[in-house]
Amino acid sequence: MITSYHMVSIEERKFPTLLFISISFIIWNWLYKSTMVDLLSLLFLGYGIAFIISYILLYFKIKISLHTGAIGGLIGFLIYFSYHYKINLILFLALFFVLGGLIASSRLRLKAHTPTEVFVGFVIGIGTQLIAYQLYYII
Repeated sequence: MITSYHMVSIEERKFPTLLFISISFIIWNWLYKSTMVDLLSLLFLGYGIAFIISYILLYFKIKISLHTGAIGGLIGFLIYFSYHYKINLILFLALFFVLGGLIASSRLRLKAHTPTEVFVGFVIGIGTQLIAYQLYYII
């Protein structure tokens, strides 16, 4: 199914994406039912939504950078975590934005993605975390 660990073709990315969707939702469900770390469970819900969007985009022959999506998701989680608990996490956010820039530039330097793929991955990562936080109040 996969010819190299770079997963250059879009077809090679489909099975691992489905696997990560399953893992994300299993962990989300497990953490959410524990009720002690329900806010942490939203991190995995957001990642699961991001993987679903990524999988749908694969059918339109569009791939995104899952690396920048992951760091974007972590930044989105820290944003609503600090908002929810009224904690100042500006230094951590600044550190993760710098780390996100390093990750994005490494993906570009390795020619693994185009600038658009990197940007879309980052936006989807942050956006799905904020959607997950909004769903938290609906559920």
